[in-house]
Amino acid sequence: MKIGLIVWNVLLTAGLGYLIYSGMKDGTGKSVSSATGKTVVQDSTVGAAIAFVNIDSLEKRYDLFSRKKKEMEQKQKSSEDLFNRKMEEFQNDYANAQQTASTMTQSQLEETSQKLQQKQMELQQLQDKLQNDFQKQLEVINMELQDSLNSFIEDFNADKHYAYILSYTLGGSILYGAPALDITNEVVEEMNSRLKKEK
Repeated sequence: MKIGLIVWNVLLTAGLGYLIYSGMKDGTGKSVSSATGKTVVQDSTVGAAIAFVNIDSLEKRYDLFSRKKKEMEQKQKSSEDLFNRKMEEFQNDYANAQQTASTMTQSQLEETSQKLQQKQMELQQLQDKLQNDFQKQLEVINMELQDSLNSFIEDFNADKHYAYILSYTLGGSILYGAPALDITNEVVEEMNSRLKKEK
């Protein structure tokens, strides 16, 4: 999700930079109230209104994100528990082999060594599989959350009051957003309300 948002931020910031530059020429930016009661900041040089959503705050307060985060945490814990069990089994087998090595014949030592190598390889494969499965599931969830946000923003901005709705995140490409442009609270409340209606 973060990579997609960074790309999105870069594209939108380029447009924002142009608007800010244009507005600075004669300083005619002003606040207006729309028919729906939304306060928008408008740059009269190009007739564009801009707002932003704080993604860090959205992630903390959006119920769907919280639910998916818990699901992923449980999935990660389950994967870690499985891997740790298998690792413990391997360590026990290895310790037993070391203790009994002095009593084994050469062929038994070779057979035991091959079994341990096989188990170690299986352990590595399991770790890779668990990591890949987790990453794929994370990508699906990130796409679902991004689609949910995009779909909501389209509905939210159906009246076309905003020419740009940017995503702000700490460390992202937008360094500052005036509080008057922040529509995060309204977006979070309406997204959570819509989520409850969908249940």
